[in-house]
Amino acid sequence: MATLYHIFIRPKIGVTDEQVKEKMDLAVDWYKYSDYCWIVKTTSKAQKWQTRLRPLVDPGGSLLIIKLDATDRQGWMAKNLWKWLRESGTGST
Repeated sequence: MATLYHIFIRPKIGVTDEQVKEKMDLAVDWYKYSDYCWIVKTTSKAQKWQTRLRPLVDPGGSLLIIKLDATDRQGWMAKNLWKWLRESGTGST
């Protein structure tokens, strides 16, 4: 069963957006909502995501991976994010 994770990744100097996207493409699906913020739908655990992404941030970058429960949510974001969350099977609207 797939899980949602919030991933904040600020790559080290020299890593391109395309390199980060290549790693995120390993997820079932993903949504990037800010320069460094992604929501990934994945069957992999947080530790595996750290292993995948650490070479893009170490040394000098930042990485945060948090399991996301998006069933109780509110906010003011683009409509397509809310649609993506609904379609990702994260519960009610």
